[in-house]
Amino acid sequence: MSLQTLTRVRWPLAPLLVAAGHPPITVLAARIGVATRTISRWRHSGLADDQADRAAIALGLHPLNVWSDWHQV
Repeated sequence: MSLQTLTRVRWPLAPLLVAAGHPPITVLAARIGVATRTISRWRHSGLADDQADRAAIALGLHPLNVWSDWHQV
């Protein structure tokens, strides 16, 4: 098992907010289908790969459209 496998990338929330057009947190949470508390957690600790993928898709985007280095992981 490589070190990269053990070290999981956490995707920052800021690019998702930009891609969504900077909506209020309550609106973003509703659009993605998560609780506002989840958005708050993402702000502090980032999104796991599966969370980032689902969030981008919920906004009608590919994760690569949100995080430009998505393909490098």
